Amino acid sequence: MPTPELTPADWVNISLTEALLARDGPPLYVAAKLGCLAAVKVMCEAGTNVEVLGPNRQRPLHAAAAGGHESICATLVSAGCDVDAQDEDGNTPLITAILNGHAAPVELLLAVGADIEIARLDGLTAIHMAQLPGTPKVIYELIMLGQEEL
Repeated sequence: MPTPELTPADWVNISLTEALLARDGPPLYVAAKLGCLAAVKVMCEAGTNVEVLGPNRQRPLHAAAAGGHESICATLVSAGCDVDAQDEDGNTPLITAILNGHAAPVELLLAVGADIEIARLDGLTAIHMAQLPGTPKVIYELIMLGQEEL
């Protein structure tokens, strides 16, 4: 579906939104972290860099996955985010979603081809993370299904 043209008022709103959000990091990262789907959509449509770096070299997709924001994850993936990007510890968005116990982003990331075998700096992969005590059983099952498809 074609994106409608942005009006001057839209650009002002985008600029104001970015200025407000920039206090806590790159605006797209903060919007993804806070679960602000409308802001994420507007910034993606306006051509904001979807690979901006937040704290610990996390990208907006990491922030959305950490918060369990599946719709934002889907928006960012559609906008071209690297689903296998690693932060400074080697965590991918998939690993981040697992560590935070959010099954919906895990399922989405697996569906779009996230690599379950990428290792963090400590050598642990999504498969290892899914086996940690306290990880929801559904996440473990999703990862095991992903492993069988390899």
